[in-house]
Amino acid sequence: MDKPVLVFGGTSEGRKLAELFDSNNRKCTVCVATEYGEQLLNESENITIICGRMDSDGICRLMTEYADSGRPFSCVVDATHPYASLISANVKQACTRTNTAYLRLLRGNIYNSQDNNIKFFQDASQAAEYLDKTTGSILLATGSKDLPVFCDRINDKNRIIARVLPSVAAIEACNNLGLHGKQIIAMQGPFSKETNIALIRQADAKFIVMKESGSAGGFPEKVSAAKETGTDIIIIKRPLDETGYTYNEIVKILGLEDDSINNCNDNLYKEIVLAGMGMGNKGTFTIDGLEVLEGAELVIGTGRLLETAGSIADMSYKEIYNAYDAGLIYKYIKEHPKYKKIVVLLSGDTGFYSGAKKLEELLSGLKEYNIKIIPGISSIVYFASRLKISWQDIKLLSLHGRTQNVVDAIKRNIRTFVLLGAENSVAWLARLCIQYGLEDVKLYIGHNFGYNDEEIISGSPLDFTGYIDKGFLYCAIIENPSAGRSIVTHGIPDSQFIRGNVPMTKEEIRAVSVSKLQLLKDAVVYDIGAGTGSVAVECARMAHNGKVYAIEKNSEAVKLIEQNKLLHAAFNLEVVNGTAPGVLEGLEPPTHVFIGGSSGKLRQVIYSVFAKNRNARIVINAVTLETVAEVQGIIKENKNIQTDISCVTVSKARALGNYHIMQALNPVWIIVIELI
Repeated sequence: MDKPVLVFGGTSEGRKLAELFDSNNRKCTVCVATEYGEQLLNESENITIICGRMDSDGICRLMTEYADSGRPFSCVVDATHPYASLISANVKQACTRTNTAYLRLLRGNIYNSQDNNIKFFQDASQAAEYLDKTTGSILLATGSKDLPVFCDRINDKNRIIARVLPSVAAIEACNNLGLHGKQIIAMQGPFSKETNIALIRQADAKFIVMKESGSAGGFPEKVSAAKETGTDIIIIKRPLDETGYTYNEIVKILGLEDDSINNCNDNLYKEIVLAGMGMGNKGTFTIDGLEVLEGAELVIGTGRLLETAGSIADMSYKEIYNAYDAGLIYKYIKEHPKYKKIVVLLSGDTGFYSGAKKLEELLSGLKEYNIKIIPGISSIVYFASRLKISWQDIKLLSLHGRTQNVVDAIKRNIRTFVLLGAENSVAWLARLCIQYGLEDVKLYIGHNFGYNDEEIISGSPLDFTGYIDKGFLYCAIIENPSAGRSIVTHGIPDSQFIRGNVPMTKEEIRAVSVSKLQLLKDAVVYDIGAGTGSVAVECARMAHNGKVYAIEKNSEAVKLIEQNKLLHAAFNLEVVNGTAPGVLEGLEPPTHVFIGGSSGKLRQVIYSVFAKNRNARIVINAVTLETVAEVQGIIKENKNIQTDISCVTVSKARALGNYHIMQALNPVWIIVIELI
């Protein structure tokens, strides 16, 4: 853009933009309404200053004169004050009439109407009418333009202290309205928080009136100062909801270079921070988190988190969006690109069963934003510190919207931590421990960490079977001193199963068969023809993060499987009463299948399994030659099947008087088949 640019200024952004044109050796003409505005600018070879108010016709004449002289403006930047709606309307109209590009420079919309300590009014007239019914000094930080309204509507003008620009015109306006001496503070802003505090105390102000002028206008500092001094805040809302561009975006559009915004690279200054809030109080929110929260333009979170944020940071000048759903958060940010600094508040720690991972993946689609994650203090860290124990060796689980093998974790680990969900009460956990033979463990129950009604209680499972939860936010640490004595290898002795009159795969055959399955910890296993459930129990212990379905048609055997499930704490074992392959239809696809009995439907069962998952690994136990022959026939007719066949013969010692003799058991064929 070699052509000059016309800037309507009078704001700090307008002055900054003019200075940037000069430093970039680019031409611009700056229009200001007052002599004071002109004094704040330095005219140079690149900067031409025009002082005076103009209507739409006057602006058109100016643009036409420049065009006729061979110096047409490439565009017009409207950097006037957000409340100068009339001049903005005139500039926009003139651009339309002359077919000139119009760029509106915006200040962020940063008020929060949820703050009970702040009152909002549509205009100066409404604010003045409200203040007239109150008592106490009023510090007007709205400039001289609205002074006539306040002086007219507030009967006792002695209550008014006006902060205006240090210009002769502004001071004369105050005098003409009956304001004199100590009632006038003539200073050029914006001011720091400390200066605002000094001004409020000097005026002994009960109220401070301000416009929602954004960060550039010193709005956050005024609000912070008022809150610290206990001054009531009166805010006059912006007259209209504008569309346009931020300062940084304007700089980028004009092709200017500004080192203060990293060469106008939006990705370097547009940022979304996912901040863990810990346990919900200032003590468990990190200093890094508090810093980004204080600098945010937009804060997103649920009601509880937003309420907590409001208690530890000044939220009065921030836009607030109450949401938890990742999709809604993504949609809102995408539809509001004007926000540069965004904080999404998350409970606890962002790396501990948090929504941060899913949200980060979704928000990464917004390429103009950098995504940053700040951890909070997690519930396990806090809980362990309150119990004065370390947590490095605690097994960590969550039941918030998920299912996990709590019983297996308690059985295997000295200590297990569980985040309880809405459907998993304290009483449910206690009854679960008793049901699976873990009644000797000790429960530590934590509730509402970080809040005034925080609670930590302990006892045995029997002590909590009748416990009534007081809402949500419960967690537990379960201590099991016996966990270290739990056998980790497969091959449970036959004597440790409830047998009845149902056939059972012997422990040596079972050990080899389970080994041939090559289970993964998250495997989905079918035990078809489960009998007493001995193989299913072994698989459930090994695939402790997975699922095992024990499929059995015999009603007596089904009861035995249920008993052995509880006896061996096989929480992830589900008994299915029926005959394969028909009963398999409603089950999730398996990764591993053990067939101990097929009721004469071996071929149908095998093909049904491969139809559900062609990558499933099948292990078959065959005792009769007819079964072996059937398997061989299936292998021959299907060239895509690969196999591994073993014949295992086991002899067991049997006492005979003072001697022991070996007694052979029936040989068992162990056949592995997979599709290639």
